[in-house]
Amino acid sequence: MFSYLAKYIAVFLTGFVATYILTPIVRSQAVRFGVVDLPNERRPHKRPTARGGGLAVFLGFHAACLVAVALPWPKVAGGLDFDWWRRFLVPSLLLLVVGLIDDIRGMRPLLKLGGQALAAALVFLGGGRFGVLFGYQLPLFLDFLMVEFWLLAVINAFNLIDGLDGLASGLAIISALGLCGIIALEHLPSNVLVLLGLIGGCMAFLRYNLHPASVFLGDTGSMFIGLTLGAVSLQTFTKSTFILALTIPMLVLGVPIYDSLLAIWRRSARMYVVGGQASPGRKRIGIMQADVDHLHHRLLKSGLSTRRVATVLCLGNALLVAFGLLMTSFQSHASGILLIVLLAGTYVLLRHFALIELRETGTALLAGLRRPTHSTFVALAYPVWDVVCFGGALAVSMWFFEGTTVMFWHSWLLDLPVWMTPTFILLAISETYITEWTRVRLREILKLTFTLQIGLLISLAIALLIDPYNNAQQWFMRALIIGGLSHPAILCSRMAYRFVDELVNWSRAKSDATGEGTRVVLYGTGGRCWLFLSMRAVENSGRSDGNVIIGMIDDDVTLHSRWIYGYKVLGAIEDLPQLVASNGILKVIIVEELKPETRKHLEQMAAKNRLQLSEWRFEERAINIHGEALPSFDSTQ
Repeated sequence: MFSYLAKYIAVFLTGFVATYILTPIVRSQAVRFGVVDLPNERRPHKRPTARGGGLAVFLGFHAACLVAVALPWPKVAGGLDFDWWRRFLVPSLLLLVVGLIDDIRGMRPLLKLGGQALAAALVFLGGGRFGVLFGYQLPLFLDFLMVEFWLLAVINAFNLIDGLDGLASGLAIISALGLCGIIALEHLPSNVLVLLGLIGGCMAFLRYNLHPASVFLGDTGSMFIGLTLGAVSLQTFTKSTFILALTIPMLVLGVPIYDSLLAIWRRSARMYVVGGQASPGRKRIGIMQADVDHLHHRLLKSGLSTRRVATVLCLGNALLVAFGLLMTSFQSHASGILLIVLLAGTYVLLRHFALIELRETGTALLAGLRRPTHSTFVALAYPVWDVVCFGGALAVSMWFFEGTTVMFWHSWLLDLPVWMTPTFILLAISETYITEWTRVRLREILKLTFTLQIGLLISLAIALLIDPYNNAQQWFMRALIIGGLSHPAILCSRMAYRFVDELVNWSRAKSDATGEGTRVVLYGTGGRCWLFLSMRAVENSGRSDGNVIIGMIDDDVTLHSRWIYGYKVLGAIEDLPQLVASNGILKVIIVEELKPETRKHLEQMAAKNRLQLSEWRFEERAINIHGEALPSFDSTQ
């Protein structure tokens, strides 16, 4: 027992001491050859800092592996032996070279991705496998694709999250400790040794990487850590419960994986909106183009310090690790634990950490629906969708009353024209299918609802005339089921654009609460305000317009302290001095038509409190084609 404990201590200390000694050497050489990170919007450090410190972690880790597998220790169960280390050494060296080149000279994203893919392929050739999916042996090619996808995901997850002092190193330690616990519970004690070497190396490096950091991991270290954790986690995939085995390492590596998924989601939506091309005021947008919306960037913008952000994210990852260990310990209850984690994670995702992604997705959907080719496709899709809704609702109603019989679909086909044709005729007469549903008002929605109800009543009357001897109550119940199922689905398809529009406005309002820029209040809560917020949400996707809306002011006291369009009404004009003092407001934007005396009073208040004052409005302007002065006409009057 003592020899086993001595082996674990020796491996950990080897990784720790080697990295602790080598890090200052690597740092000094990086500074000497100009391999430094300069401060920018993505890196919050204040002075040029050496990068490429991951080389010390790499050397410390492999020194620990050498001690673990080369010395004549007593053998214990596990598959990470000398042969595994020898096979893993080659892909890790390859990825080290790719990282060093990127840290020293820079590398194109696709070329770097190619190097990562080659390293992942070498791990597969070295024996890294998923093996079994739902009890079936995976074909070699499919197994290869899954290993490639998994390793690339983990490598880039740690590469993306490495944007803050001590963050990637701290998350690596927590993830490695979680994998240690899972492997120990699976009774593979020798596999823990490799992770102990990584933990020792990261803990030693953390000494130099905590805020204010004197050296960064760089791509050299972050990609190596991702490759190591991804390769070792392959050992946790069991043949009995694939879903459980896949879920556990994803929980253990939770925060980096989650951050990378958000990045892909966010960048894909932005790329769709602008077509990946640069435009005035915007950089070129692509999935592999860096941005400043990672989890650590958002927490920094919320006012947390660098150390506090790293601590919060590490604690979040530790919580996910705890869930992973619970699932491993209580596999019989794993499904319930997983459901709780998914529900809690979904809530946290949508409520706190995916507002930007929701906004960008909504903007992408709105942009897609507004494009002419897409609008034509949507218009053609409406009749098809209506047929599906009526056909499905009719099938459900027939099954409810008659059950499944040999002639079920034959009867369904005969009854479908009765329940669908009157409604389709009325929809065509009411011009529903030539209505642009992305630009409708409540009037069109009410007309559609009325048309659907009239069509259903006509179909019911026809059914009663065709079969007057059947139970009338059954026909009424069938009509209720068909209307209750088909009508909401048809209405929701037409209202989808408005729903997404409101979602974009809501997510933009939530994002404003923690954004950076000029702190603004809006004067007015009417229709023009709604138009302003809608246009702002659509036109400023992927970038800030420089304004952070704190709330609204309005003269109607009944609206004070209420929420309108996602923002709170903070008070009236007289409350401006107090609002300026408490919220740091610098600007007022007028979004409604003001009376002359109200405008004059507002101008005086703005001048007294040194506030910027601007106005947003749509107005009709006469075009001068005869060389004479023409008045402008406000469209709101």
